Amino acid sequence: MLVDSHAHLNFQAFNEDRSQVIARCKNAGLLVVNVGAAKATSQQAIDIADGQNFYASLGLHPIHVFDEEFEINNYQKLIDDNRGKVVAMGETGFDYFHLDMSFAKGAKSVAEIKDKQKKVFLQHLELAKKNNLAVIVHGRNGKDEPDAYQDIYDLLKTFAYTRGVVHCFGGNLSEAKQLVDLGFYIGITGIITFDKTGVLEEIVREVPLEHILIETDAPYLAPEPYRGKRNEPIYVKYVAEKIAQIKEKSVEDIIEITGDNARGLFNLS
Repeated sequence: MLVDSHAHLNFQAFNEDRSQVIARCKNAGLLVVNVGAAKATSQQAIDIADGQNFYASLGLHPIHVFDEEFEINNYQKLIDDNRGKVVAMGETGFDYFHLDMSFAKGAKSVAEIKDKQKKVFLQHLELAKKNNLAVIVHGRNGKDEPDAYQDIYDLLKTFAYTRGVVHCFGGNLSEAKQLVDLGFYIGITGIITFDKTGVLEEIVREVPLEHILIETDAPYLAPEPYRGKRNEPIYVKYVAEKIAQIKEKSVEDIIEITGDNARGLFNLS
């Protein structure tokens, strides 16, 4: 079964036609994990979740850690009240690309931003471990701060909780292998259909299929042939098709294996 392991139907980009997009997902027999980036969008992910086709992940994105506090008790209540719908914590992690956003909100130094992101990341991991949930990890390097994925690895290794995925992976092959060795999945988006660097294709070729998830990150990162348009979960099939080409396997095999990976990681019904 086709699974979009990371989407944001809870975001404003879908406000005008969310019901139609949801209907297209259901008609395609697609399972979707909608991912929160703040308290409000986490609640919206729950509102969409039905425990059949749609599931929710709750989190405060690292670019928003200076917008609001991550209140553990509030998130625990959301988990308790929505068992079967909430399947993960996140997205959380380290984002060194948007440091300017944090400075604009009052951060005084890069060290302060990293410390705040680390604190919130650890809180997500604690809740995930306590509630036997997966964790969805975000990483993005900055031009002057290229160590987001190494910092993710170091923290995950120290915390020793290995049930999760590093979504929309943007590191190198060595970093991907380190994370796979910990037991994490690598999330592949539509970028694989138009990446010209060859790095992502090398990662897909080298990482065992049993450690790969496919995702859209909708409404962002639409794959070819929809690049530049709003992405939506049904386009995840184009990610599967490209991986099949790289792995020299059938699309059906890619859909089956990555679907099994997602259902196992998130305990999807």
